[in-house]
Amino acid sequence: MTLSNTEQIYRLVAISKLYYEEGLSQQQISEKIHIHRTEISRLLKEAKKIGIVQTIVKVPSNPHTEEMANFLRKNFSLKDAVVVPTKTNESYQENLRSLSLYANEMINHYLEDNSVVGLSWGKTLENVISSFYTTKKYTNIQIVPLIGGPLGQLDISCQANSLVAKLSNKIANSRISTLDSPAFISSSLARKEILETQNNRNTVNLWENVSLAVVGIGSAKDVDNKNWQEFYNKKGVAEIYHKSMVGDILSQAYSITGNEYQETYPNLVGMELKKLREVKTTIAIATGEKKIDAILGGLRAKVFNVLITTDTVAQSIKSQM
Repeated sequence: MTLSNTEQIYRLVAISKLYYEEGLSQQQISEKIHIHRTEISRLLKEAKKIGIVQTIVKVPSNPHTEEMANFLRKNFSLKDAVVVPTKTNESYQENLRSLSLYANEMINHYLEDNSVVGLSWGKTLENVISSFYTTKKYTNIQIVPLIGGPLGQLDISCQANSLVAKLSNKIANSRISTLDSPAFISSSLARKEILETQNNRNTVNLWENVSLAVVGIGSAKDVDNKNWQEFYNKKGVAEIYHKSMVGDILSQAYSITGNEYQETYPNLVGMELKKLREVKTTIAIATGEKKIDAILGGLRAKVFNVLITTDTVAQSIKSQM
């Protein structure tokens, strides 16, 4: 006798609960409800196929890192914070891999249908996007760069346009926009002309609709970094980190107290920080001893409302409070 759709659903739910919640083996379920074991296997696969059973991969947390995450949320009025546990003597690259795992969960958590997603540039984001995978299906996703390209010979894998394309390849049926311009233009007139091209104008206009931004954090203590030097080419530290500035997001600097550099960046091709603050969810991802002051300054400047960092960085920030 063929079961009705409703009866079949109830049957699949019941078998799934026995297997996944009560921990019974397929053989035990077979003996309990008098269905052959091979049929149990088929029904469990069917339950997954139609969405009764969904696989969720969650990264681990512990009381210590959760306590520090709560400290960050409370003291900096964050929407969310993730503190990633690390082991003693882990390399910076190992830290980045750990951050990427946790960032994947957070991006999927905040990504919604009909979203415009904005990305900055850098090695941290390159690691995050390379490791990214979707945990659910999305519709009508548009992905855009939030800043122009490098002035030097930065590896293409770290550039915003490349990251936008790479993320789009991992989100089915998503669309991309590109920004065909370096981050800094030689003159305001040249900047105006470049942004008047249809492609660039369309991308910049989309910044008004960004609902999820994912950004890295630059540091004045990390300017000897090869990627930093290749992005800015001959622009010196003094041109990016004026006076007491300790960090930057989208090439716009701020101090450790959270004061943004007051002079304008007239020839910058990038979303302004005041506009970034209006984005519904901005996830900042950063770690490393050289970036502690830059992360703290960014927290105080309230440029982002979600932070993903490591336990060592979070502990250092807490000790400065």
